[in-house]
Amino acid sequence: MRPVQTGSSLKSSFDVTEADTAAAIGNVGVNVVSTMTLVKLVEVACFNVIQPHYEPDDATVGTRVALDHVGPAYPGRPVDILATLEVVDGRRMTFTVDVRQDDRDVMSGQHVRVVVSQSKFSTAPVMAGDGPVPEVEFWFDVHSPWCYFASFRIGNLLRAHGGTVKWRPFHLPKLIELIDGRRPMEANDNFVTWFRRDMLDYAELYGLPFERHKNFPLRPARALRSILFAEQQGQVEPYVQRLMRAYWSEQKDISDPEVLAALGAEVGVDAEGVLQASEKSEYYEIIAAHVEEAASRGIFGAPAMLFDDRLYWGNDRLDMLDRHLGRWRARKISA
Repeated sequence: MRPVQTGSSLKSSFDVTEADTAAAIGNVGVNVVSTMTLVKLVEVACFNVIQPHYEPDDATVGTRVALDHVGPAYPGRPVDILATLEVVDGRRMTFTVDVRQDDRDVMSGQHVRVVVSQSKFSTAPVMAGDGPVPEVEFWFDVHSPWCYFASFRIGNLLRAHGGTVKWRPFHLPKLIELIDGRRPMEANDNFVTWFRRDMLDYAELYGLPFERHKNFPLRPARALRSILFAEQQGQVEPYVQRLMRAYWSEQKDISDPEVLAALGAEVGVDAEGVLQASEKSEYYEIIAAHVEEAASRGIFGAPAMLFDDRLYWGNDRLDMLDRHLGRWRARKISA
């Protein structure tokens, strides 16, 4: 795992329903969220803090839970969990957690997670030469909040199928201009209101922080060029995730080369290389070629996933891609 600074924290918000209550698991009449459910959510909240720092084979497992359940949480209203990384001791990571609902204390304490290898949890590890290895092209732009959400999902999805992601950054506004494509924020007022609410709902669903940049839209060109460099360095996934989080939750100016360099350094990408790449004409030409290729292959928005001669458009189509990958591998193995 790449280094994670102590003090790193993240607030995750979770929806809870009647199915999450103590009554639902047999404690008749106790219609509050069960301790078991809250512990599960604490694990997810801590995972969200460190997941962007994973290497490809990394996983973490919980080894200790020391939580005081001090107040009720009720179904139908979000539960907010603030997880803070307090201590890093080799592979062992200790978090403090604060669970609240409607500004009331619900649970607090510590949770410990340990970094392990994913391969330890498979009785038949998927190797590069062991059966079919799917590769999905992930077409994306930092300009899109939906690409932000998908960038934290696509890698894990492919790893679950023993596959790989081919990261394809492109300039979405230029594609839209080229094909006279969809402009959601220029639609009718009712749609735009719903669209903005939908962004917040998905951010909450995935436990990702979200705050639309006060100067949106920022020019994405330099960021896209720097992504090409991170890919050459073998760090494209962590760099894209760090870049996305900086733009979509931290109000960072991702059009500033110095900001891009600092973000690269945080995830192990050479800062000077990022700085130079953000201005290199050769990377400009690659991104321009990506736009032309996207148009020629029927892409009309982002994120877009290409696999097995099919196009999956949108963060909400990743579930369909997941199903297709499972069927594809089963078909290939049985052939």
